[in-house]
Amino acid sequence: MAAVDYVSAINTKGSGLNITQIVESLVEAETKPKVDIINKKIDEKNLDISALGQIKSELNTLNTSLVSLTNVSKFKTASGNVNASLSVVDSSKAEVFSSDINVSSLATPQTLEFTGFALPTSTTGSGVITIDFGNWIASDGTATDTDSLFAAGTSVNASTSLGTPISHNTLGGQVTISTSAGGNQSSTSFTIVGKDMAGNNITEVVTGGGDGQTVSSINVFKSVTSITPGSTVGTGTVTVGHSASTFGKNTAKTSKTVTITQGSSIATIANNLNQISGVTASVLNKGDGTYSLVLRSDTGRNSALRLTVSENSGDTGLSVLDTTSDNNTHQTTAASDAELTVDGVSINRSSNIVTDIFEGYSLSISATTSSSFRVSSSLDEDTSLENMKTFVNAFNQTRSLLEELTKSSDVPENRGPLSDDVMIGVIKNQLNSLVNSKLNGFGSKDYYASSLGLQTARDGSLSVDEAKFKKNFLADPNAFNAIFISSFSSNSAYLSVTSDSTIKPKSGQYSFIFNSGNSTATLDGLAMTSGTDDNGDTFYASTNGDATGIKITPSQTVDSALVFYGESLVEKLSKYTNKLLEVSGDLANKEIEFNQDISDFNLELTDLDTVSENLEKRYKKQFTAMEGAISSLKNTGEFMTNLMESFNKD
Repeated sequence: MAAVDYVSAINTKGSGLNITQIVESLVEAETKPKVDIINKKIDEKNLDISALGQIKSELNTLNTSLVSLTNVSKFKTASGNVNASLSVVDSSKAEVFSSDINVSSLATPQTLEFTGFALPTSTTGSGVITIDFGNWIASDGTATDTDSLFAAGTSVNASTSLGTPISHNTLGGQVTISTSAGGNQSSTSFTIVGKDMAGNNITEVVTGGGDGQTVSSINVFKSVTSITPGSTVGTGTVTVGHSASTFGKNTAKTSKTVTITQGSSIATIANNLNQISGVTASVLNKGDGTYSLVLRSDTGRNSALRLTVSENSGDTGLSVLDTTSDNNTHQTTAASDAELTVDGVSINRSSNIVTDIFEGYSLSISATTSSSFRVSSSLDEDTSLENMKTFVNAFNQTRSLLEELTKSSDVPENRGPLSDDVMIGVIKNQLNSLVNSKLNGFGSKDYYASSLGLQTARDGSLSVDEAKFKKNFLADPNAFNAIFISSFSSNSAYLSVTSDSTIKPKSGQYSFIFNSGNSTATLDGLAMTSGTDDNGDTFYASTNGDATGIKITPSQTVDSALVFYGESLVEKLSKYTNKLLEVSGDLANKEIEFNQDISDFNLELTDLDTVSENLEKRYKKQFTAMEGAISSLKNTGEFMTNLMESFNKD
């Protein structure tokens, strides 16, 4: 509907012009070009944001592909027995191998049965149950003797080891220290160093006894390495031996306690015991009108259970679950290790999933065998080539999108929405740079992706020379690691090199030096921190400089060696894309920048609205004044005309 010019309609004696339309036209002529320019800029920024969204989505897709390709296996495994499977668990450590295996027994859990309950709701009294994990020593007839570790009448000298203990395959008992008649060693602290029944390193300090007294260690020792008196010693000689024990605690597993409240049923007790790692409990319907409480341990001889019960006064009955003196009465299955022969060597393991026989592999066994069978691993060039093709396709898809969005052209319509954006151009160039960069830390040799036939075309796209890939893959499999498998390694077979933290070291070669005089180590001249792992082995960790995150565990003394860490190409690319996609990353900041630009443009539009309003007011004021002048002139003209007409009548 056309605007009604009320000013002109009322002022019939004015110019007769449509002032409203004239004012609107004048305001529009002055402001519309500026509005159009700003709206165009807003549209362009919205296109930029949309393009940015495409890039983020594509980088997410690329990163998903990169993660799936990280540490892919380059091996194919084979087993000559359907009840044994071999799988790669650490491609950086795995090597080609072939071995013959025979499985004589499987690892089993201990099973305990407590019988004679009328219902699952039957109660047993209240108190505390302490669960220890370890080895029921006498169950296989070992370590039932009591004899000496050192000859009778051993002299005690301050801070001096008693000597080398008499060798025993398995002590299986507590260490006893007897003071000779007339002597007094109650002021002497004896430090006993050895291993528990599970093979863990343990140290215990035992205070000696008085005249003719015998003291015992708390721990049950499988072997003793040394016994050393402290700086203060008493009088008289000692006789050091051991007394056989029925149960030896596995010190690597922490004892647990469960509090059983009054009125708790066996079903409740089972539920409480189930909360403990290493214990599985259930209530079993025997089918004869009774129920049993059944407990199972983890597999392995040193994971067996010992239940010690402390009953509450006035609410007895819980002691039926105590096994300290009648384990065999409740034991339906003894905990045992898996026993295997590998290339003629007998070994025991606590689990049927064995990860420490062949480095980088896991062997899973589910049945015994009557004869040996072969397991092997060989290079898988076909699957490895497919992984390379998957990488190339994923990278090319991302590169293609970036090229499209940053395309430059003399024709504006043909330009990509981000053709002038410097940051996106940097991202594109950085991705190309990473693909073509040197890959070091995989031994003393440097690698490039081109080592495995990766080729870069003039337009930046990648392709694979399949013949070159297969030839170089078989000749130097380490080249595959450089692209797909980050790895720690050393030129010494006696150094195990692993990661010590979530912080990754810088790729490269480092010099390891060990000082046997003070048992300290350095890596590239920087002091390393020492510690002891769960197996009791000493390790050295780097906490400073480029090597931060490297952990070295020697299997024997190594005075010097080279240590390597190589970060694979796919992990480098994944790290870079993750950085770009962070909440505070470059792409997020760029999106904030674009949205801020749009916000600024909208403020400019708001300012132009104010300008338009002011212009409209000014023009209307000016035209109103003009109309007033015209109306006044018309009134004067009419007055003169009427005056003249009256003169003429006279």
